[in-house]
Amino acid sequence: MIRTIVFTILLIGLMALAYPQNALRDDLNGVYYDPNLYIEEYETKDGSPYLNLDFTPAKIGNREKAYLVRLNAYMGTIEVWIKENQVIVLDNSRKEKVMLLDGSKREYVIGDFKSSKGEVIQGFLEIIECSDAYILYKRETIKYFKKTKAGAYAPAKPAQFEQANDQFYLKCPDDQMPSYLSNNKKKFMAVFEPKAASKIKMLMKKEHLSLDKEEDMLQILDAMFKNWNGISTFISSIIDKMHLGSPSGNT
Repeated sequence: MIRTIVFTILLIGLMALAYPQNALRDDLNGVYYDPNLYIEEYETKDGSPYLNLDFTPAKIGNREKAYLVRLNAYMGTIEVWIKENQVIVLDNSRKEKVMLLDGSKREYVIGDFKSSKGEVIQGFLEIIECSDAYILYKRETIKYFKKTKAGAYAPAKPAQFEQANDQFYLKCPDDQMPSYLSNNKKKFMAVFEPKAASKIKMLMKKEHLSLDKEEDMLQILDAMFKNWNGISTFISSIIDKMHLGSPSGNT
C-alpha cells in the first residue's frame, strides 16, 4: 500500500515536470505564454511581428463569445488573449474563420494554401472578395532582420521587424485550396492562354493597373471572370503553374 502511494506521488511529480503551467490548454487548443515573449525572443523593440500590436475584439468560428486577438504576420498565426500574461495561438489545422469586431469587418480564414513555390503551408489569409466565380485572399507578411555586428565598413544594426509587400491568393470553385498569384506581370500572364493574356495586358495598360494593388487585382479578376465569356476556364491551369516566382515577404 505504501509503495503504491509513493509511486503515485512520484508519477504526479513527473507529470507536473512534463506538463508545466505554460502548457495548459483550453477549449481553443492553444498553449499559454506571455504576450510580450516576442521582445525577448527576437531581441528587439523596433517594430513587431503583429499587424495589430494591441489585441482586437473578434469572433472565432461559430462561437458566441467574442475574443481579443492579434495577428502575427511573421509566424502566420493568430493569438488569443485568455487573461493577464496568458495568450494562446490558434491551431492552424482547424481551419477557423476569424472576423474582427473593430468596425473594419475584416475577415480571415485559417488553413492550408499553396505558396509561390507550390508548397502547401498553413497560416491565415484575409478574405478580400468572395463570389460564385472566385475568392481572392490577401496575405500580409512581416520580415525579421537579425541584429548584425559592426564591420570594417558597416555600422552595427539592431534586430528589427519590417512589413513586406502584400501577396494575393486565388481560389476557384473546383480548387482544394488558395494558390499564390505572382505579382510579376510576365509570370502572371504565363498561366493563361495567349488570347486571355493579351486581353489582360491590354486592360492593365489601358487602366494603369498594378498586380500589387488590391483594388487593381479585383478589377482584373472581375473582368476575367464576369465580363469575358469562357476566360474562367483557363484559371484551372493556375493550380499547376502558380509556383512561378517568389513573393517579397515570407514564403
